[in-house]
Amino acid sequence: MSIHFTRPGPIAVLAVSPEGAGIGVRVAGALAGATLYASKAFVPEARVYGGSLRDFVGTLWADHAAIIGVMASGIVVRAIAPWVASKYTDPAVVVVDDAGRFAISLLSGHEGSANRLADGIAEYLGAIPVVTTGSEAQRRLVVGVGCRRGASEAQILAALDIALAAQGRRRGEIYALATIDLKADEPGLHAAATTLGVPLRVTPRSRIKTLQDVLREHTFAEEITGVAAVCIPAALLTSPHSELLAPMTKHDGVTVALAQDTCGWSASAPEDAHT
Repeated sequence: MSIHFTRPGPIAVLAVSPEGAGIGVRVAGALAGATLYASKAFVPEARVYGGSLRDFVGTLWADHAAIIGVMASGIVVRAIAPWVASKYTDPAVVVVDDAGRFAISLLSGHEGSANRLADGIAEYLGAIPVVTTGSEAQRRLVVGVGCRRGASEAQILAALDIALAAQGRRRGEIYALATIDLKADEPGLHAAATTLGVPLRVTPRSRIKTLQDVLREHTFAEEITGVAAVCIPAALLTSPHSELLAPMTKHDGVTVALAQDTCGWSASAPEDAHT
């Protein structure tokens, strides 16, 4: 995954358990310039650090772009507490639990790109991103997209705008685009996500198949993809609390479904000096 950080420097992935180190190997392997550090030699890929986690974090704080702790959030909070200064100078800090279920943007969400990092890690691990900065938490629309092979960015955005207008919504409310794994390499989808400034989240066909009982009508989409529909289940499965807003919109070879996260990935809270 490629994440642009405003602060230069390498990325440190930290683990304090065998389970965390196993996930840490995957996370570090997916991020250019990342190194996995562990309190013990849990895995051969990890560098073992000495002393306390808090002191080790202090040695990383000044020159790292991001620190990712694969452990309980309380451990990370206590480790970074002495070093936190300002969202304009602190590195991005993300927490991933030992089971790989959540990726939490803990510190420097906007300025340090921790929000983007958490979302990228979540997509890579198949986890749920947790972002609590106010402006991000207010973005609660997930747009499921299905399209013909080679659909352009313009076609996708046109269909999206029609669906938004029908519901009286706007692009600024979108948190993510979502699609099936078969469309993960579509340039038009990636370009549309970039234009919107949101991630493209990919839903595996295996998860979409869990909705087959309510989508049993045989369709052209099923002949091509092996599942009865793409945009609706992709939108609903991106968040655990998604609710479909309206029937899907079809336009120029693109299908779009709007879903709203009814409670958000986390509570909305205003940014402060240490966010």
